[in-house]
Amino acid sequence: MGEKTFEERELILELFPGTSPELLPPGEVLYYRDGEGRVHIQEDPLHLVLEPLDAAPSITPLVCEACLRHISRSSGQFFRFGVGNSGRHFRYVALCRDTERCSGSARPGRLREILLRGILP
Repeated sequence: MGEKTFEERELILELFPGTSPELLPPGEVLYYRDGEGRVHIQEDPLHLVLEPLDAAPSITPLVCEACLRHISRSSGQFFRFGVGNSGRHFRYVALCRDTERCSGSARPGRLREILLRGILP
């Protein structure tokens, strides 16, 4: 009979439900784009949704915040996410348009940092 195993994160949250996300050991970080063009960064139980912004004409290259590569303006896009509960403050990040390709080289630590910047005020 197989015993149910628990991840370290699950045990900490079960025993200490008020643990700050910064203190939890890293878990699996999901990074994907939905059908409406929004980017999702998720590490259970945290979930951040980034709204795409319209591209402004420019030839200045960008640095993707997830994979830290220099990309052309046509390969990247700016996104925003609300900070805090008021909904009046936003943070902006530049990410690759092709999140599938970017997720292969994006470090989980960078994605987690973006996630925590959106969750923690």
